[in-house]
Amino acid sequence: MVPAYSGHDISVVFPCKNEEPTIGEAIDKARRAFSDRDLQIVVPDSSTDRTPEIAGELGALVVTPPELGYGAAYIHGFKHCDGRLIAMADPDGTYDVLEMPGMVRRLEDGGFDMIMGSRLKGEMEPGAMPAFKRYFGNPFLTWMLNFLFGVGISDAHCGMRVFTREALDRINLKTTGMEFASEMLVEAKRAGLKIGEVPISYRKRSGAPSKLSSLGDGWRHIRYMLSARFGR
Repeated sequence: MVPAYSGHDISVVFPCKNEEPTIGEAIDKARRAFSDRDLQIVVPDSSTDRTPEIAGELGALVVTPPELGYGAAYIHGFKHCDGRLIAMADPDGTYDVLEMPGMVRRLEDGGFDMIMGSRLKGEMEPGAMPAFKRYFGNPFLTWMLNFLFGVGISDAHCGMRVFTREALDRINLKTTGMEFASEMLVEAKRAGLKIGEVPISYRKRSGAPSKLSSLGDGWRHIRYMLSARFGR
């Protein structure tokens, strides 16, 4: 007989760097979204403002990554998750955390290992994503990922995702920058994981200024994908 899982039912990870204006709302929405589940909230934080204090006061587990970077924050945060399921999202107001339960239902009902949100198939608030990224950058990088690795999704860089603990244990995540978003999908495909999608809404950022660099981060994705496909 398989023993019952001893951790939380779901862990939600919010990577932070100076998200003082929005982290409280993100945590509140996570608690409302999963009020019927045993929830753990993990905040890998590299802030210089009051983000970690606010998150800690609201009951989140705040941890400090050993280095800066989008991927570095998630890799460190995942080490502290004990949920049967794991969800991830930026806490800057662009993603509606209240939509996470729909992704979890799709994961559980469809027998998937990972569910991606799709901003490009969902409802996008005007101005939420620069036109270049919406109509060229993201579609091109998504096409490249699908062409090289056959992942078969519509929005490769959507940051709201849900997956099982078993799925996380089967993928080898190493990259510390924004290319982490691509690496997760490449490694999931290589591990034979079943990946699905759910359309989600996307809104204008309401927190600190974006830390993204469209050209620099885009090149990091391209360089990673080419190296992953042809470098070994």
